Amino acid sequence: MDYRIYSLFTLLLWGIWGFLTKILTRDTPAETIALWSTIASILPILMYTIFAGTMRWVKTSPLALISGFAAGLATVFFYLAMKGGPASVVIPITGMYIIIPVLLSYLLLKEPVSITHILGLVCAVLAIILLGR
Repeated sequence: MDYRIYSLFTLLLWGIWGFLTKILTRDTPAETIALWSTIASILPILMYTIFAGTMRWVKTSPLALISGFAAGLATVFFYLAMKGGPASVVIPITGMYIIIPVLLSYLLLKEPVSITHILGLVCAVLAIILLGR
């Protein structure tokens, strides 16, 4: 399947996840939602790796563990933000995480960044500033 279709499924499912999270954080402690949501997210990942035959330890596994730890910590902060703030602000701001890998890829991996990319990043930063007010 084309990567754009996968991207659209991701957009749709993360959108549903963000909306349901806001509903849940109205009456449920953020840490409880983070726990059950994370446990539920393991199931499709586990099924996919078993089906794909890729469930094994490789030399990059420690880096994947660090990545997962960062994602888990970000998830906790996300749920706390959703508990305390409006979804219409929290979700777009946290969605701007794309700024970090773009900058790190440019600085550390020497990936090219076009003027269009720079303009997009400037707009993203402006969006964070405007949404945070």
